[in-house]
Amino acid sequence: MQTNANIVKGILFLSIMGLTSLMMLLLPSFQSAHNDPEQFNIPKIVGIEDITTLCLSPAYMLNAWYDIERIDTITDVLDLTSPSKDQNTYFYQFHMPESLKEIATSNLGLQVVADTVNELSMTKKPIWASYLFHHKLSGENGVLQDDTLIQQVKSFPIYVANMSNNQYASLETQDGSIVVIVEAVDRDGRWKPIEYWSHSWCGNSYYTMLIPPRHMLMTRGIKCSGDFYTTCRLKLSNNQDSIFSNEFQMSINETQFSMPLEKDR
Repeated sequence: MQTNANIVKGILFLSIMGLTSLMMLLLPSFQSAHNDPEQFNIPKIVGIEDITTLCLSPAYMLNAWYDIERIDTITDVLDLTSPSKDQNTYFYQFHMPESLKEIATSNLGLQVVADTVNELSMTKKPIWASYLFHHKLSGENGVLQDDTLIQQVKSFPIYVANMSNNQYASLETQDGSIVVIVEAVDRDGRWKPIEYWSHSWCGNSYYTMLIPPRHMLMTRGIKCSGDFYTTCRLKLSNNQDSIFSNEFQMSINETQFSMPLEKDR
């Protein structure tokens, strides 16, 4: 009888040890899933202005520029006719309140989202950086498309959201723009840029923003038109990291994979 009791105890001990080991193996993945920030949901936009029928059809890679249009608390409905209620809740590093200078930040909650639902008009303006930093670049007629176009074109909303519930996120900006380019898949299945970025030589151009928890920035991206239908994504450069958006479909021209030529050549 004593032998049978020992056997039962041994079986129970091994069962408990096995169950404990299994729970230890599952715990990290459970904690990771539990701590992961929720996915940003694209808000419904109301108060949309008149929509243009013009889609830009670039002949070559465009100079990227994404001005921060507004900042709002994360919401289900975004009214573009109302001013940004939280415009003063984010701070650039150079005029940051003393109470926030030592604040701990985490970029784990940052998400970049291309809105594939809503369509907006966008005033396509000359990229001032082209004048300063790319004066040698030219198009077919000796001028850059960036330097000549001022017109209404189709666009799509872009959001940079801090999904954290309790931590600020830091975001690098240049002259009021987030540092973003569009990438697309070429015929060989490779991700390649269809926009380039003009980096400023002036140190005063660069500022760090603090995005409060549960807040989102909004900007607009050009909706292109061309004869090559492909998958695209946004690439945000922030500090030393690259953050990629959701993938979306867009028609482009394959010549957008090529940089404009230099006039000297």
